[in-house]
Amino acid sequence: MSPATYKTVEEIKALRVRVDALVQEMNNDGESSEGPKDSDGDHLYGLARYQATVSLMEAKMWLGKMLEGLGNPFPPELADKAKKE
Repeated sequence: MSPATYKTVEEIKALRVRVDALVQEMNNDGESSEGPKDSDGDHLYGLARYQATVSLMEAKMWLGKMLEGLGNPFPPELADKAKKE
């Protein structure tokens, strides 16, 4: 991959904001009244919604890794708070 194909830090950050907005939309409690009417459809819908949300969160994480690859450090305030043993 040539450097000319890289996105800029600003472009990647903008993509992360857009992906995060989609995650928030998927997690919105005010769901539409449209949706499956039977239990099989409910299960499939719920599974698909869960997987779509996970995939969006993974996309945001990988965009963050792209930022790290461009030398943009991970913000310390977002680091895990668990104590290392």
